[in-house]
Order: sequence, then C-alpha cells, then structure tokens
Amino acid sequence: MGQDPLKATHQQAERLHRFAHDLKNRLAAMQQVLQQFKGTDPEGNELIGFGEQQFFKALRSTEQLLDDLAVDRSVGPMERTSVDLTALVRDAISALAHRFERKHQTVHTALAAHLHVAADAHWAKEAVLAVLSNASKFSPAGSTIDVALEQEHTAAVLRITDHGVGLSTTDLEQIFTRYAWLESRSTDGEPQGRSTLARAKQWIEAQGGRLEASSAGPGKGASFTVRLPLGA
Repeated sequence: MGQDPLKATHQQAERLHRFAHDLKNRLAAMQQVLQQFKGTDPEGNELIGFGEQQFFKALRSTEQLLDDLAVDRSVGPMERTSVDLTALVRDAISALAHRFERKHQTVHTALAAHLHVAADAHWAKEAVLAVLSNASKFSPAGSTIDVALEQEHTAAVLRITDHGVGLSTTDLEQIFTRYAWLESRSTDGEPQGRSTLARAKQWIEAQGGRLEASSAGPGKGASFTVRLPLGA
C-alpha cells in the first residue's frame, strides 16, 4: 500500500515537529511582550486582548495541521509501576507552594492514606501539577482550593476543585483542546496557556486513566477529576 496522502512521512513529521516547536516559542515570546503592556487603559487592553486571541488562533491552526497530517505527538512509552498517589499529590502541592502563597490561596486536603496506583510517576505528577496550577491561575487571591483523594472500586479518584472564574458550557466542550480560545480569564494576569490541560489529559489516558472537567457555570468554580487504576 502507498503512503496515505494525508499522513506525513517520518521525515516530514520530524520537520513539522521542529517547525511547530520553533513557531510556538516565537509566538510565546510575543505573548510575553503583550503581557508587559497590560495596564489600566481599557482601549489598550482591548487591543492587547485582540493580539492574544490571534496568538491562540495561530497556535490552534498549527495544532490542527499536525492533527490533519497524523503527526504522532505521544509521550512515548510509559514506565508504569506502583506509585503512592497520596505522597505524589502532597509533593505536587508542595512544589506549587510559591504560587499559592503569592495569591494568598489556601489548599484544603482530604487524602486517603497511601493510595497506590499503577502509573508512571513522572507523568502522573506532571498531570497533577498541571491541574493544580490551573486551579490557582483561574481562582482569585485569598480563595480556597479543595483537593480530595479517595478509592472508588478499582480506581483512585483525585478531585481538584476551585472556587474561581468557572467554565461556560462552550468552554467545557473545548477545555481539553490545545490552544482553544476560551471565555474564562486568569485572575491575576497569568498567561492563559490553554495547552497544558490537553497534555495532562493525554498523559493520564496513556496510563489507563481519565481526566474530566465540570463546572456549574461562569463565576461558580470548576472541578477536575483524575481517575487512575489502582496498583499493588
């Protein structure tokens, strides 16, 4: 059989990877410049917002091209072992302590003791960090973030709930789409990101788990649920 005309060859995929990486870095630098000009001028902020929207559209178009050409962007083989998810979550919270302290946010935990999952320790922690960071970014200063971990049948279930800006129905449909332009905005001028959650979902699913989001609507916070299979 011949090469699928819509699928990049190995050489083309490598070139596209390099191009996409370089483009994202250049666009990210432009976004950082735009962030520096944000201030109290409503008209200027509106123009900056328009520039940021174009930044996201350019990145989304790049992602769509890679998808259309079936360029593999998986993280590679996972080294799944028995991981103490309770300890991993505590480590992740500690690693982000500076972020919570800067915004005077309090993290309330209710964690089952020594709950082990079959997971790749590195990628599981990266996913938890991504969800915790997102909760902080889209919650106001002085707010509370609730982190609960429990066992449900054959899975460990981690719920990270914030009381921040919330998500509309449209946002919920796109929350795990890389570089989607969502209605919700961070609360302290943090970069919008909007690709990390998509990658976190990919990392969790590669370990046989699930990552889901829910929200009662704008202004009513959001909850992200991570499910991973139990380990020995």
